[in-house]
Amino acid sequence: MVQERLAELLKKKGIGPEGSKSLIKEELSELQYLFKSPDASLTTIATMVTALLTLEANIQEKEWIEKVKAYPSEFLPDEIIPFFTGHTKDVFYQLILKVIKHEDLSQEEAESGIEQLFDRQIPDYLKGAFLESQRLKRETFIENKAFLSGLWKKVERIKTDLPIVIDIADSYDGFNRTASFSLFTAALLASLDIPCIVHSIDKVAPKEGYTSHQLLKLAGKNPLISVSNAKQALENKSIGFCYLDQQIFFNELFQLKRMRKEMVKRPFLATFEKLLQPIQSTQGNYLVSGYTHPHYKEEVVKQLKVQGECKMALIFKGLEGSTQLTLSRGSVAIFYDGNDIYESLVSPEDFGLPLLESKQDKSIKPEDVLSEGLAALEGKKNFAREAIIYQAAVIITKFNLIQQKDLIPVLQQKLDSGEALNRWNMLNT
Repeated sequence: MVQERLAELLKKKGIGPEGSKSLIKEELSELQYLFKSPDASLTTIATMVTALLTLEANIQEKEWIEKVKAYPSEFLPDEIIPFFTGHTKDVFYQLILKVIKHEDLSQEEAESGIEQLFDRQIPDYLKGAFLESQRLKRETFIENKAFLSGLWKKVERIKTDLPIVIDIADSYDGFNRTASFSLFTAALLASLDIPCIVHSIDKVAPKEGYTSHQLLKLAGKNPLISVSNAKQALENKSIGFCYLDQQIFFNELFQLKRMRKEMVKRPFLATFEKLLQPIQSTQGNYLVSGYTHPHYKEEVVKQLKVQGECKMALIFKGLEGSTQLTLSRGSVAIFYDGNDIYESLVSPEDFGLPLLESKQDKSIKPEDVLSEGLAALEGKKNFAREAIIYQAAVIITKFNLIQQKDLIPVLQQKLDSGEALNRWNMLNT
């Protein structure tokens, strides 16, 4: 109960500059007991302390902080005391204290910070505090550039000579309110000889929603194939798409799952881990991703442009911040054509498709998503069919992959004929 209560208070306080709520006097009094309990995670304690020191404090919080500064050993585990005293010679600790004071890191400091995250000698509580301080301060473009670059260099990546690779990059913490049909869209694209990769993880905080990994496992498929085997499937003209798991292509980041759960809040890792292109065309991938918060609408695509590792990019304001587009209205689409960035709206009506109410269901089960997606591949006229066709049509049109005036009948035929289903049946077997 101690850890659960501490996480609950952190969810209230550590959201961010806009959504954070102040802790009341009674809640602050609880912290003294929670912080000193052996059942509390040091990572969660450090993250909470970071939130209290980084975000604007109300009168009660200011009084509490002053008490802790005066008598730190009465309130805090020994490891956490330097957050209040500043007395530490540890370089990583010093970087965290700098960020807590809302001071931006230089590129060199940011590069050092991302390296520390993967140093097994560094305790998780400092890693969590670093990630939380950055998110609450808000990462600068220079910091994010260093973070993306640092992550990019550590991936077990493989190149393919395929001229076109569609990279569907959904958030790894998954879905808990809507159906995600990206795997089935990938099968449909593959049936049109448009190679496509999907990548994710089994489960990760903060949402810990269902993922493509879970859908594959439920379907009796192996989500943990090697990078080289995934490449073979991608290049196989009878398959043409693949799934890759973070556990395989970036195990160092996968090993931080527990720390990410105990820090409770969403770190910048969630922004960039989906952009790492584990299989990359020698000509650059066509990257498709999503965003939730307005700040990242421009940040992500500008980072991709500066990085120069994708040929084109399409960033949607999709359902739960994903590439899954709502069928009920238009959605914002940010398009990077390799040179310039454009913003537009896309809608089912652009393709003569009907507007349908998008399903929002907090009790959604991956078994139901799998069943509905497979039914669509089998030619059933259901909600998933419309979502898959629409998502594929937008990707094809924006990237100008097929010069076809009447694209929707072509996509419908690929589903009705079972060609997309045949691709699915051969995936990760």
